[in-house]
This record gives sequence, C-alpha cells and structure tokens, in this order.
Amino acid sequence: MPRKRASVRREEILAATVEEIESTGLRTLRVADVAARLGLSPSLVIYHFVTKEALVAAAFAHAGENDLYRARRLAATQKPASQRLRDVVQWYMPTDSTRSWKIWIDGWSAALFDDGMRSTFSTLDREWKTILSELIVAGLEAKEFRFSHVRMATGASANGPTGTTVAEMADGCATRILAYLDGLAVQLIFNPESVSPKTLSSWVDDFVARELE
Repeated sequence: MPRKRASVRREEILAATVEEIESTGLRTLRVADVAARLGLSPSLVIYHFVTKEALVAAAFAHAGENDLYRARRLAATQKPASQRLRDVVQWYMPTDSTRSWKIWIDGWSAALFDDGMRSTFSTLDREWKTILSELIVAGLEAKEFRFSHVRMATGASANGPTGTTVAEMADGCATRILAYLDGLAVQLIFNPESVSPKTLSSWVDDFVARELE
C-alpha cells in the first residue's frame, strides 16, 4: 500500500484530534487516543506536530477554517446583503448548524493559559469579523441597513459618518453581534432547558435588526 502524502496525513490527524476533543474534552486529551482513532502510532502524530500543544492549536485552526469556508460560501451568494448576513449568523449560531460549540467553549478556556491557542482564536475571530463587516458595508451601500442609532451616537449625518468611518461602524457592529452570539451559545450549551432554539433564533434576529436599523 502506498504511503499517504504528508499533507493528507496531517489533515486526517487534525480531523481525528477535533473528534477526540469533542468526545472527551481537552483536559483528558492524549496523543495516544488521537493516534488510536487512525490506527497510527503516537510517535507518528508527534512527528507531524512535534508537541501536543502544537497539535491542539493546529486542530482548532483546522476546525475554524472549515467553519469559515462555509461562512464565506454563504457570504458570496447572489442574495441581498441582509439575507447573506442572516445566513452567516444562522450558521454561526449553536442551532441549525453542525458547528460544534463544545470544542470552542473548551478551547476558549485553554486559550487563557496558552499563547499559541490565544493567537489561533484571535486570528479566527478577526476572520469572522471581516466576513460580517463586509456584509454590513454591502448592506449599507445597498440601502438595506440604516445604522440610524450609530449615526446618532457618533454624530454622523444621513449622508455619511462624522469622525467615524463606515468600516469602523461596521466592524463595531460585527463585534457586538459576535459577542452576543458567543454569550447565547454558552447559555444554550450549559442551560439548554432555559431557552429553545426557536426562541434563541428569534432573539438573534431582533438583536441584529436593532443593530442595523
């Protein structure tokens, strides 16, 4: 049987690591368990990633890029910007998607004490903000969004912002939307009986609408 290319093997190891984190959590993650999922030796996993810490950071980057790939595809459709934004937000939410929020909440905790993980999460966060910000700017240019409350707060006129650029306003809006979604995700994961997915979706729609009106 021919040997697999290193890039293919790395992809398999990263996917197996994500599955193992989702199954057992970061606290008990072992390289040996990741290797066992693929029928490999632990030394081969270490050969590709050198340390367990590097493997974990790469696994989160891998999972994050997969999510971002889907989000970018949703953002690139020919729908109006408002609908594309809603599609991306719905994909980000812990309902009606296959994104595993358990691993992200686990990862946030680990990133508090690991510079490599913190850097990975910071990069992914910037990418998500960029996707949302660009859709918000597109919606403003198409007159789909008004940002009237932001204009009032910043002293901007109806024809454009004063002292605050459209890009800055969009970035702030994207940051608030993501922060709101992250908080709701934690609530839903730890207290699933406190709010139904349908109610959560309604809350998100209302929040985003208020941000953009």
